[in-house]
Amino acid sequence: MSSPVASAALVAALASGVILSIDSPATVSGARGRDAPTKGTACDGARPPLAHALFFELRSGAFPGTGHPDAAVHVPPGFDATERPGLILYLHGWRGCAAAAFSSDAGACDDAGAAGVDLASQIDDSGVNALFIALETRFFAASGEPGQLAMPGGGRDLIRELLSERLAGPLGCPVALDAIDRIAVVAHSGGYQGAAGLLTLGDLPRVSEVVLLDSLYGADDTFAGWIEHRSRRFGPGPSGPLHFVDLYTSGGGTADPSRALARRTRDALTRAAMPNAVFDDDAETDLLPTMLGRPVVFKRVPLPHSALPGAYLRAVVEAAGFSRIPSRP
Repeated sequence: MSSPVASAALVAALASGVILSIDSPATVSGARGRDAPTKGTACDGARPPLAHALFFELRSGAFPGTGHPDAAVHVPPGFDATERPGLILYLHGWRGCAAAAFSSDAGACDDAGAAGVDLASQIDDSGVNALFIALETRFFAASGEPGQLAMPGGGRDLIRELLSERLAGPLGCPVALDAIDRIAVVAHSGGYQGAAGLLTLGDLPRVSEVVLLDSLYGADDTFAGWIEHRSRRFGPGPSGPLHFVDLYTSGGGTADPSRALARRTRDALTRAAMPNAVFDDDAETDLLPTMLGRPVVFKRVPLPHSALPGAYLRAVVEAAGFSRIPSRP
Protein backbone atom coordinates (compact mmCIF):
# COMPACT_ATOMS: atom_id res chain seq x y z
CA MET A 1 0.00 0.00 0.00
CA SER A 2 1.38 3.40 -0.90
CA SER A 3 2.06 5.90 1.85
CA PRO A 4 -0.05 9.09 2.21
CA VAL A 5 3.00 11.13 1.21
CA ALA A 6 3.45 9.03 -1.93
CA SER A 7 -0.26 9.43 -2.68
CA ALA A 8 0.09 13.18 -2.32
CA ALA A 9 3.03 13.13 -4.69
CA LEU A 10 0.96 11.14 -7.19
CA VAL A 11 -1.87 13.65 -6.98
CA ALA A 12 0.62 16.45 -7.49
CA ALA A 13 2.05 14.69 -10.52
CA LEU A 14 -1.42 14.23 -11.98
CA ALA A 15 -2.09 17.88 -11.30
CA SER A 16 1.08 18.76 -13.18
CA GLY A 17 -0.28 16.89 -16.19
CA VAL A 18 -3.40 19.02 -16.06
CA ILE A 19 -1.28 22.12 -15.79
CA LEU A 20 0.57 21.34 -18.99
CA SER A 21 -2.66 20.88 -20.92
CA ILE A 22 -4.09 24.35 -20.26
CA ASP A 23 -3.18 27.52 -22.09
CA SER A 24 -2.43 30.57 -19.95
CA PRO A 25 -4.04 33.85 -21.08
CA ALA A 26 -3.15 37.27 -19.69
CA THR A 27 -2.73 37.90 -15.99
CA VAL A 28 -5.83 38.87 -14.05
CA SER A 29 -5.01 42.14 -12.33
CA GLY A 30 -6.76 44.96 -10.56
CA ALA A 31 -9.11 44.86 -7.60
CA ARG A 32 -11.91 43.40 -9.75
CA GLY A 33 -9.91 41.85 -12.55
CA ARG A 34 -10.18 44.85 -14.89
CA ASP A 35 -7.70 43.36 -17.35
CA ALA A 36 -9.28 39.91 -17.32
CA PRO A 37 -9.31 37.81 -20.48
CA THR A 38 -12.41 37.32 -22.61
CA LYS A 39 -15.25 35.32 -21.06
CA GLY A 40 -15.50 31.63 -21.82
CA THR A 41 -11.86 30.86 -21.02
CA ALA A 42 -10.33 28.56 -18.42
CA CYS A 43 -9.59 31.66 -16.36
CA ASP A 44 -13.26 32.44 -15.83
CA GLY A 45 -14.22 28.85 -15.07
CA ALA A 46 -14.51 27.03 -18.40
CA ARG A 47 -11.68 24.65 -17.52
CA PRO A 48 -11.35 20.86 -17.51
CA PRO A 49 -12.03 19.12 -14.19
CA LEU A 50 -9.13 19.44 -11.78
CA ALA A 51 -7.94 17.10 -9.09
CA HIS A 52 -9.87 17.52 -5.82
CA ALA A 53 -6.66 18.70 -4.17
CA LEU A 54 -3.58 20.20 -5.80
CA PHE A 55 -0.42 19.82 -3.70
CA PHE A 56 2.50 22.22 -3.91
CA GLU A 57 5.94 22.44 -2.36
CA LEU A 58 6.73 26.16 -2.09
CA ARG A 59 9.89 28.14 -1.47
CA SER A 60 7.70 30.52 0.58
CA GLY A 61 5.99 27.80 2.61
CA ALA A 62 5.98 27.89 6.40
CA PHE A 63 8.78 25.29 6.53
CA PRO A 64 10.03 24.75 2.97
CA GLY A 65 12.12 21.75 2.01
CA THR A 66 10.53 19.21 4.36
CA GLY A 67 9.42 16.88 1.56
CA HIS A 68 5.76 17.45 2.45
CA PRO A 69 3.45 19.76 0.48
CA ASP A 70 3.50 23.32 1.85
CA ALA A 71 -0.03 24.02 0.61
CA ALA A 72 -2.97 22.00 -0.63
CA VAL A 73 -5.47 23.84 -2.83
CA HIS A 74 -9.01 23.10 -3.94
CA VAL A 75 -10.38 24.94 -6.98
CA PRO A 76 -14.19 24.76 -6.89
CA PRO A 77 -15.78 23.78 -10.21
CA GLY A 78 -16.58 26.95 -12.12
CA PHE A 79 -14.30 29.14 -10.01
CA ASP A 80 -14.02 32.48 -11.84
CA ALA A 81 -10.69 34.24 -11.39
CA THR A 82 -12.07 37.34 -13.14
CA GLU A 83 -15.09 38.08 -10.92
CA ARG A 84 -14.33 38.99 -7.30
CA PRO A 85 -12.21 35.91 -6.58
CA GLY A 86 -11.67 35.09 -2.92
CA LEU A 87 -9.31 33.01 -0.78
CA ILE A 88 -10.02 30.86 2.27
CA LEU A 89 -6.78 30.19 4.16
CA TYR A 90 -7.09 27.25 6.56
CA LEU A 91 -4.62 26.54 9.40
CA HIS A 92 -4.81 23.06 10.93
CA GLY A 93 -4.11 22.22 14.55
CA TRP A 94 -1.61 20.01 16.36
CA ARG A 95 -0.88 16.60 14.86
CA GLY A 96 -2.61 17.59 11.68
CA CYS A 97 -1.60 18.24 8.11
CA ALA A 98 -2.89 20.14 5.13
CA ALA A 99 -3.86 16.96 3.29
CA ALA A 100 -6.30 15.99 6.06
CA ALA A 101 -8.56 18.89 5.05
CA PHE A 102 -9.31 17.04 1.79
CA SER A 103 -9.93 13.50 2.97
CA SER A 104 -12.18 11.70 5.44
CA ASP A 105 -9.84 8.69 5.42
CA ALA A 106 -7.81 7.75 8.46
CA GLY A 107 -4.10 8.24 8.05
CA ALA A 108 -4.18 11.41 5.98
CA CYS A 109 -1.07 12.63 7.79
CA ASP A 110 0.70 9.32 8.38
CA ASP A 111 -0.07 5.73 9.27
CA ALA A 112 -1.05 6.74 12.81
CA GLY A 113 -3.00 9.82 11.81
CA ALA A 114 -6.57 10.44 12.84
CA ALA A 115 -9.35 10.66 10.29
CA GLY A 116 -9.54 13.95 8.47
CA VAL A 117 -12.60 15.68 7.07
CA ASP A 118 -13.24 16.77 3.51
CA LEU A 119 -13.54 20.49 4.05
CA ALA A 120 -13.09 21.22 0.35
CA SER A 121 -16.46 19.64 -0.40
CA GLN A 122 -18.03 22.11 2.01
CA ILE A 123 -16.60 24.94 -0.06
CA ASP A 124 -18.23 23.43 -3.16
CA ASP A 125 -21.54 23.09 -1.32
CA SER A 126 -21.38 26.72 -0.17
CA GLY A 127 -21.13 27.95 -3.76
CA VAL A 128 -18.62 30.68 -2.92
CA ASN A 129 -16.23 31.90 -5.61
CA ALA A 130 -13.14 31.25 -3.50
CA LEU A 131 -10.08 29.02 -3.54
CA PHE A 132 -9.69 26.82 -0.47
CA ILE A 133 -6.02 26.77 0.58
CA ALA A 134 -4.86 24.57 3.46
CA LEU A 135 -1.48 25.82 4.65
CA GLU A 136 1.01 23.37 6.09
CA THR A 137 2.81 24.36 9.28
CA ARG A 138 4.51 21.60 11.27
CA PHE A 139 3.52 18.32 9.62
CA PHE A 140 1.81 15.95 12.09
CA ALA A 141 3.58 17.50 15.09
CA ALA A 142 2.51 18.64 18.53
CA SER A 143 3.15 22.22 17.50
CA GLY A 144 1.42 25.14 15.85
CA GLU A 145 4.69 26.92 15.08
CA PRO A 146 4.04 29.14 12.03
CA GLY A 147 7.56 29.37 10.58
CA GLN A 148 7.74 31.80 7.63
CA LEU A 149 4.03 32.61 7.98
CA ALA A 150 5.05 34.82 10.89
CA MET A 151 7.89 36.52 8.99
CA PRO A 152 7.39 40.02 7.53
CA GLY A 153 5.56 39.60 4.23
CA GLY A 154 5.51 35.81 4.58
CA GLY A 155 1.82 35.44 3.84
CA ARG A 156 1.99 37.75 0.84
CA ASP A 157 4.99 35.88 -0.59
CA LEU A 158 3.26 32.52 -0.24
CA ILE A 159 0.01 33.65 -1.86
CA ARG A 160 1.83 35.43 -4.66
CA GLU A 161 3.84 32.31 -5.42
CA LEU A 162 0.68 30.22 -5.53
CA LEU A 163 -1.42 32.64 -7.60
CA SER A 164 1.15 33.88 -10.09
CA GLU A 165 3.21 30.73 -10.55
CA ARG A 166 1.90 27.42 -9.28
CA LEU A 167 -1.84 27.90 -9.92
CA ALA A 168 -1.49 29.77 -13.21
CA GLY A 169 -1.75 26.54 -15.18
CA PRO A 170 -4.73 24.97 -13.41
CA LEU A 171 -6.65 28.28 -13.37
CA GLY A 172 -5.82 29.17 -16.96
CA CYS A 173 -4.14 32.43 -15.96
CA PRO A 174 -1.87 33.87 -13.28
CA VAL A 175 -3.80 36.01 -10.81
CA ALA A 176 -2.39 39.15 -9.20
CA LEU A 177 -2.77 39.38 -5.44
CA ASP A 178 -4.50 42.76 -5.76
CA ALA A 179 -7.21 41.07 -7.87
CA ILE A 180 -8.39 39.16 -4.78
CA ASP A 181 -11.66 40.56 -3.49
CA ARG A 182 -11.47 39.22 0.07
CA ILE A 183 -9.58 36.75 2.22
CA ALA A 184 -10.86 34.65 5.13
CA VAL A 185 -8.36 33.28 7.65
CA VAL A 186 -9.70 30.17 9.43
CA ALA A 187 -7.83 28.47 12.28
CA HIS A 188 -8.63 25.27 14.11
CA SER A 189 -7.03 24.45 17.45
CA GLY A 190 -3.28 25.19 17.40
CA GLY A 191 -3.65 26.89 14.03
CA TYR A 192 -4.13 30.15 15.93
CA GLN A 193 -0.38 30.78 15.79
CA GLY A 194 -0.32 30.73 12.00
CA ALA A 195 -3.43 32.88 11.86
CA ALA A 196 -1.90 35.44 14.22
CA GLY A 197 1.29 35.50 12.17
CA LEU A 198 -0.65 36.16 8.97
CA LEU A 199 -2.63 38.98 10.61
CA THR A 200 0.34 40.76 12.17
CA LEU A 201 3.16 40.27 9.65
CA GLY A 202 1.68 38.54 6.62
CA ASP A 203 1.03 41.77 4.69
CA LEU A 204 -2.09 40.27 3.12
CA PRO A 205 -4.58 42.68 1.53
CA ARG A 206 -8.33 42.61 2.13
CA VAL A 207 -8.50 40.14 5.00
CA SER A 208 -12.20 40.48 5.71
CA GLU A 209 -12.92 37.50 7.96
CA VAL A 210 -11.13 35.77 10.85
CA VAL A 211 -12.60 32.53 12.19
CA LEU A 212 -11.33 30.71 15.28
CA LEU A 213 -12.64 27.16 15.68
CA ASP A 214 -11.83 26.30 19.31
CA SER A 215 -8.52 28.00 18.65
CA LEU A 216 -8.07 30.86 21.13
CA TYR A 217 -5.13 29.35 23.01
CA GLY A 218 -3.06 32.51 22.77
CA ALA A 219 -2.37 35.64 20.73
CA ASP A 220 -5.38 37.24 22.42
CA ASP A 221 -3.97 40.74 21.91
CA THR A 222 -3.41 40.06 18.21
CA PHE A 223 -7.04 39.11 17.60
CA ALA A 224 -8.36 41.87 19.87
CA GLY A 225 -6.15 44.38 18.08
CA TRP A 226 -7.36 43.23 14.66
CA ILE A 227 -10.89 44.09 15.77
CA GLU A 228 -10.11 47.26 17.73
CA HIS A 229 -7.94 48.87 15.05
CA ARG A 230 -10.69 48.29 12.48
CA SER A 231 -13.71 48.86 14.70
CA ARG A 232 -15.47 51.22 12.28
CA ARG A 233 -15.22 48.62 9.52
CA PHE A 234 -17.48 46.24 11.41
CA GLY A 235 -20.36 48.41 10.29
CA PRO A 236 -21.91 48.79 6.83
CA GLY A 237 -19.50 49.71 4.03
CA PRO A 238 -19.07 49.40 0.29
CA SER A 239 -17.62 45.89 0.64
CA GLY A 240 -19.78 44.90 3.59
CA PRO A 241 -18.63 44.62 7.21
CA LEU A 242 -15.60 42.76 8.43
CA HIS A 243 -16.33 39.54 10.30
CA PHE A 244 -14.80 37.89 13.35
CA VAL A 245 -16.13 34.52 14.56
CA ASP A 246 -14.98 32.66 17.67
CA LEU A 247 -16.64 29.27 18.24
CA TYR A 248 -15.47 27.54 21.40
CA THR A 249 -16.24 24.44 23.44
CA SER A 250 -16.52 23.68 27.13
CA GLY A 251 -13.73 21.10 27.11
CA GLY A 252 -11.23 22.53 24.64
CA GLY A 253 -9.56 25.02 26.98
CA THR A 254 -10.61 28.10 25.00
CA ALA A 255 -13.77 29.10 26.88
CA ASP A 256 -12.24 31.48 29.43
CA PRO A 257 -10.06 33.34 26.89
CA SER A 258 -13.07 33.57 24.57
CA ARG A 259 -15.23 35.08 27.30
CA ALA A 260 -12.51 37.64 28.08
CA LEU A 261 -12.13 38.53 24.39
CA ALA A 262 -15.89 38.85 24.03
CA ARG A 263 -16.01 41.41 26.83
CA ARG A 264 -13.08 43.35 25.41
CA THR A 265 -14.57 43.33 21.93
CA ARG A 266 -18.00 44.41 23.11
CA ASP A 267 -16.45 47.35 24.95
CA ALA A 268 -14.41 48.36 21.88
CA LEU A 269 -17.39 48.28 19.52
CA THR A 270 -19.56 50.11 22.03
CA ARG A 271 -16.98 52.91 22.05
CA ALA A 272 -17.20 52.87 18.25
CA ALA A 273 -20.99 53.37 18.53
CA MET A 274 -21.70 49.82 17.26
CA PRO A 275 -22.91 47.95 20.35
CA ASN A 276 -25.21 45.76 18.27
CA ALA A 277 -22.40 44.46 16.07
CA VAL A 278 -21.61 41.67 18.56
CA PHE A 279 -23.53 38.43 18.94
CA ASP A 280 -22.41 36.83 22.21
CA ASP A 281 -23.98 33.59 23.43
CA ASP A 282 -22.28 31.48 26.09
CA ALA A 283 -25.06 28.87 26.19
CA GLU A 284 -23.89 25.46 25.00
CA THR A 285 -26.24 25.20 22.04
CA ASP A 286 -25.65 24.71 18.37
CA LEU A 287 -24.76 27.54 16.02
CA LEU A 288 -27.65 28.76 13.90
CA PRO A 289 -27.07 30.51 10.54
CA THR A 290 -28.98 33.56 11.77
CA MET A 291 -26.37 34.09 14.49
CA LEU A 292 -23.76 34.72 11.81
CA GLY A 293 -25.68 37.76 10.63
CA ARG A 294 -23.77 39.90 13.12
CA PRO A 295 -20.25 41.10 12.21
CA VAL A 296 -18.75 39.66 15.42
CA VAL A 297 -19.81 36.31 16.87
CA PHE A 298 -18.80 34.58 20.09
CA LYS A 299 -20.59 31.26 20.61
CA ARG A 300 -20.10 28.25 22.84
CA VAL A 301 -21.01 25.13 20.86
CA PRO A 302 -21.74 21.60 22.12
CA LEU A 303 -19.55 19.54 19.77
CA PRO A 304 -16.18 17.91 20.52
CA HIS A 305 -13.07 19.95 19.80
CA SER A 306 -12.09 17.97 16.70
CA ALA A 307 -15.54 18.22 15.12
CA LEU A 308 -15.75 22.00 14.68
CA PRO A 309 -14.21 22.39 11.20
CA GLY A 310 -16.43 19.72 9.69
CA ALA A 311 -19.53 21.06 11.42
CA TYR A 312 -19.21 24.79 10.86
CA LEU A 313 -16.88 25.71 8.00
CA ARG A 314 -19.61 25.84 5.39
CA ALA A 315 -21.81 28.10 7.53
CA VAL A 316 -19.09 30.64 8.30
CA VAL A 317 -17.93 30.72 4.68
CA GLU A 318 -21.46 31.28 3.38
CA ALA A 319 -21.81 34.27 5.71
CA ALA A 320 -18.44 35.80 4.80
CA GLY A 321 -19.52 37.98 1.86
CA PHE A 322 -17.77 36.08 -0.93
CA SER A 323 -19.22 36.33 -4.43
CA ARG A 324 -20.97 33.22 -5.72
CA ILE A 325 -20.18 30.92 -8.59
CA PRO A 326 -22.97 31.28 -11.15
CA SER A 327 -24.74 28.15 -12.31
CA ARG A 328 -23.42 26.82 -15.58
CA PRO A 329 -25.51 25.03 -18.20
